[in-house]
Amino acid sequence: MPTDPKAFQKSRLPWSRWKHAILINYLSTMAAILQSAGTIYYVDGFAGPGKYLEDGTKGSPLLAAEHARELSKTNENYSLRCINVESDGTVFPNLQNATSGFESLIENIHSNFGDSVEFILGKISEKPTLFFLDPIGLKGLEWNKLLPIYRRKAITELLVRFDAKTALRLTGSDHNLHKTFNAIVGEGISYWNNYYADCGDSGQEKRECITQAYEDKLRKHFDYVARMPITRSDDQLQYYLLFATRNLKGVQAMNDVFYRIQDLRDRTLDEERRSQQRLKQLSMFEPHPEDRLLDELNNLKELILQVMQIGQEYRRDDLRAKVALVKDNFGRFSGTHFTATLGGNPRKIQVPKEFKNLKSQITILNQSTLGTDKVKISLSKLGLE
Repeated sequence: MPTDPKAFQKSRLPWSRWKHAILINYLSTMAAILQSAGTIYYVDGFAGPGKYLEDGTKGSPLLAAEHARELSKTNENYSLRCINVESDGTVFPNLQNATSGFESLIENIHSNFGDSVEFILGKISEKPTLFFLDPIGLKGLEWNKLLPIYRRKAITELLVRFDAKTALRLTGSDHNLHKTFNAIVGEGISYWNNYYADCGDSGQEKRECITQAYEDKLRKHFDYVARMPITRSDDQLQYYLLFATRNLKGVQAMNDVFYRIQDLRDRTLDEERRSQQRLKQLSMFEPHPEDRLLDELNNLKELILQVMQIGQEYRRDDLRAKVALVKDNFGRFSGTHFTATLGGNPRKIQVPKEFKNLKSQITILNQSTLGTDKVKISLSKLGLE
């Protein structure tokens, strides 16, 4: 893989296609949820040229600007405003050119992101804001420079590209690099060494441990932190997208966005395999969609039973978030799947007749239904039927 950031700006890499789909789909959902705020902000901390330089594919600043323009055409009561930050003096003019015509909706800033934090916070005031932090490597994520964002009292959400491979290199045997990673997590060596203590020996296990160290730091300021693996066509990890929010609706919405993007992910990776003549042969016995759905629902049912404890009370929306944030489960099911598994009446899927939901094992504690977010429930007995 190239190490020069400008190499990444020439053409969109396959995995970036669905990273951008996650971003724009969530921006749309966020705007709808928070429309009562009047204006919401999108801040792109590492904006790049706006368009990929060789193939002209739209990058995140231009995609967000176009989305903001569409919102302005169809919604009078709320709007999306975009702030793009780019530090490279040779790249910034390209960003300006790519986003020309959107001046009423965007502001481009030529600066290092960390140096512009205070200005941006003054600009967005108390408005809900999504920060998209997508650096090449980890440079620019220094904890103390971004801490004012994390401490912000207003609705604040992060979508962070966390390069676990770079993190693993920075925490490796070269002690000269440790200081760099210390600045990223805002802690000393002993902090992240504790995460390696119970870690496996494989590179992937170590990447997961060091990512957990960063996630736990974010949890000091955000109630919910979710991990979304971004992989290559050979199924190797490229990086993680981390989503951080204090908003229960936010984590549920991002979970459903990530679930919806899986089809695009699979198509994108298949296209890459095909272009590299590595397309996996499809099995003659590939599961029927109904069988696949049955497996998904049964797996979700087992996970819900693992999370719920007999006698404890749960609000449905809290339980759904708790289940979604179990390791590697984020985006594996939608709100519709969750309703079906509890025994509610889902609208968007046809539940297989063979599936036995949890309705007979659940007690409803208030005047509501299993499909309502605020319903209070408890588990009356264990075991799969």
